[in-house]
Amino acid sequence: MLRLCTTKAPFRCPQGQLYYQKDGIAMGSPLGVLFAQAFMSAVENEVLSESRVKPNLYCRYVDDILVEVSDMSSLQRLKARLEEVSGLSFTVEESVANKISFLDVSIDAASGNFTTSVYRKPTDNERCLNGGSECPQRYKDGVVRAYVHRALRHCSSWPLVHQELQRIKQVLVNNDYDLTTIDQQIQSIVNNHINKGPQTTSNEGNVISLYYKSQMTSGYRAEESALKNIIRCNCKPVHPEDRIKISIYYQSPTTTSLIMKNNMANDKSPLKQSNLVYHFKCNKGDCALLPSSGYIGLTTTTLSRRLTMHLQSGGPQQHTQTEHQTLLTRREIVDNTSILARASDWRRLAALEAIMIREKDPAINRQINARGTLQLYEGRRLT
Repeated sequence: MLRLCTTKAPFRCPQGQLYYQKDGIAMGSPLGVLFAQAFMSAVENEVLSESRVKPNLYCRYVDDILVEVSDMSSLQRLKARLEEVSGLSFTVEESVANKISFLDVSIDAASGNFTTSVYRKPTDNERCLNGGSECPQRYKDGVVRAYVHRALRHCSSWPLVHQELQRIKQVLVNNDYDLTTIDQQIQSIVNNHINKGPQTTSNEGNVISLYYKSQMTSGYRAEESALKNIIRCNCKPVHPEDRIKISIYYQSPTTTSLIMKNNMANDKSPLKQSNLVYHFKCNKGDCALLPSSGYIGLTTTTLSRRLTMHLQSGGPQQHTQTEHQTLLTRREIVDNTSILARASDWRRLAALEAIMIREKDPAINRQINARGTLQLYEGRRLT
């Protein structure tokens, strides 16, 4: 799978042609970040172990690096060593007036200490989701929250936070947001940030969880109170500083199967599973001797329902009627179907199905030509 995703990654051009990416990772591929992280980690392990080039501070995010060095000669030695080990070319941006940006953080070392604030590119036109648009209100509220949380996260002092919040208010007002609503949301977010503080662990002692009755009744409060009083009067913790906390859960098909430790739900049978790639093997006549005599498909519904659809129409039933002049029965298709792979993402599921079909080359898939083939241009590379 790894070799297929890295050496033969398909690339579709705007004209509709499909190419092979034979060298490197395709732009936008999620594997790019993983490979960059692994590669740079290996480079750093070798370079930063040398004391003569090790900087005072080294931070990296994917391919962006922030370093603090004593002088320019140290920076040049580090750059040369990184290029030597990695084979890459590094560009250097020096700080101006002891200020530099790293990602979306502006760093100022003018006072001898690092102070940070939100960095905005010179090309930022301060546009965001318009407050007067027909977009649902929760998305507009999300814009305000994102701005405020970024200010609280990036600014290293309250004066800088206040300065950034004033800028945020102006940006939002310019984009047709109501000023009163903005102030209310900012106040709420800042208060939650201040009051959150460090998490304290309270000594609640032993916790007893009861799974009580199958359904709730109208008098459940009185029943719970009586039950808790009985337990508290007759049960005492071993350690005097502990306290017994009683939680009562009402049984239902969900809580019985998912919560109760002594009655865990059994795993789903294969027929009840969904989001999978399956393989049907025909064992009739000469097909029993041919390893490629089968059908590979995917289903996002349950396997049982998919097999029922095959009995009504589809490749396996057509193959059985055409090649063996008989009807495929429910027992036959269930006994001769196996699960090859599972995936919750339908795009990954489709990719797995295509890979399985290419590897096993099932005869029934060739006969019905259900999904067709895509033309690949082997000799070309997209650059």
